[in-house]
Amino acid sequence: MGNNMKEYEKKMVDLLLEAIDQNYINEDTIGQFTYEYLAALLRTTMLLENGKDFYLQIKSYLEQINLTRIRKQEKIVVGFIVNYSSTWIGDELYNLLDNSERFEPYIFLMANYIGLDERMVREEYEKNLAFFQKKRLRIVGTLNLEDGRLYTWEEIGFRPEICIWTTPWMGLFHSDYRLEKYPLSVLHTYIPYGYLLAENKNATFVYDQYNQLIHNVAWKIFECTAMDVKMAHKYSFIGDASACYTGYPKMDKFYQYEKNGEDIWEKVEKKSGKKKAKRIIYAPHHSIEDEGTVIFSTFQYNYNFMLELAQKYENETIWILKPHPQLKYKAIRAGIFENEEEWEKYINSWKSLKNAYVMEKGDYKDLFLYSDAMILDSISFLAEYLYADKPGLFLCRPEQYFNDIGQGIKGVYYLADGKSKEEIRKFVADIVIGQRDYKHKERQELFKENMDYVNMTGKTAAENIYNKLKEL
Repeated sequence: MGNNMKEYEKKMVDLLLEAIDQNYINEDTIGQFTYEYLAALLRTTMLLENGKDFYLQIKSYLEQINLTRIRKQEKIVVGFIVNYSSTWIGDELYNLLDNSERFEPYIFLMANYIGLDERMVREEYEKNLAFFQKKRLRIVGTLNLEDGRLYTWEEIGFRPEICIWTTPWMGLFHSDYRLEKYPLSVLHTYIPYGYLLAENKNATFVYDQYNQLIHNVAWKIFECTAMDVKMAHKYSFIGDASACYTGYPKMDKFYQYEKNGEDIWEKVEKKSGKKKAKRIIYAPHHSIEDEGTVIFSTFQYNYNFMLELAQKYENETIWILKPHPQLKYKAIRAGIFENEEEWEKYINSWKSLKNAYVMEKGDYKDLFLYSDAMILDSISFLAEYLYADKPGLFLCRPEQYFNDIGQGIKGVYYLADGKSKEEIRKFVADIVIGQRDYKHKERQELFKENMDYVNMTGKTAAENIYNKLKEL
């Protein structure tokens, strides 16, 4: 099998290079090849001494063919490739494209297959679909909810000419919708789905964050922080050749303090009758099991204690449980809950409290901005919550590891052992209720120096990305 695959890839590389040498690939014929050919070339050149320079030469040659063709078009179809409502990067970039004369944006909603049975796939897809339908964005569905069948590209009727990927994890998708199956006539870009802070024990996860297929074939990668450009230079095969520091469009709304519709905190305040209560978010991650690539969740140690804590301080605090979208499935698989009914009982235990509620999906900007504190072991939230300028307690376990960026951000948080009820309680009593936030200045300094992109660039991330696309 291994030798057959090597021979197959060699044939693809030979065909691609021969087509380039003979000037066969042009604006009309480039779509006859797929990104499988470029991926095969990538893997081949990774093994060569000067492979990077040769690969970049071929990549740039193919991109120039596409850029020349696309620049001639009156309308350019842009596809946001999304698979979770919680990782949606925000409406502003979509609206900028939609209001322009050149671009026509669509949401291409993908189904997630890894770790889910057929019913779960449909259930999750339907929830994500409802989120985007509520926003009245143009949606291209890829899953038939009636029979669970995937639509073919022929049934969809068109493909985007520029893709904006919001995840590098192609293995989540059915093989027909993975990047390598797209024709080479499509230009790909990538916006990371969150801040990249985590590492694993062997210090290899950083390569998943900066050196997967998308990182090496994308025309542009729109990085969240200036630190990410440095990380790309250090860990990606092509270095920072495609990296652009734009800021993170998902956080643009944090610079706009208008509330988005119904205030979930006001809803809990009315329920509790405590208008001056401190507002606490509990945000557990999904990475429970020891065999995971990244292991961060402490949920199994404290999920019941958090309920008890909310009850203990029901006169002083109100709470929102904000679980990671995959936590439900991972907690069942880990045996914390026997089945979905047991999970729902836990969720309903929170909902039944006088001073608490649950937010399982959707935009969490207002949840963050109008909170007073967060207790978390979620990874990306460590960075995102800095935009709220509020104290956070990060719950630790020995298996957690951070990359260079993550180490710095973790340092401005309060820390507690995820098993220590007393340490968690003290944060609520002293830092939140007692208002003794002695890390406030430290948080602000790190944020201004590394993450405050609007003040650094003078524009929102969406505007920065839009301006890059306008260069076409």
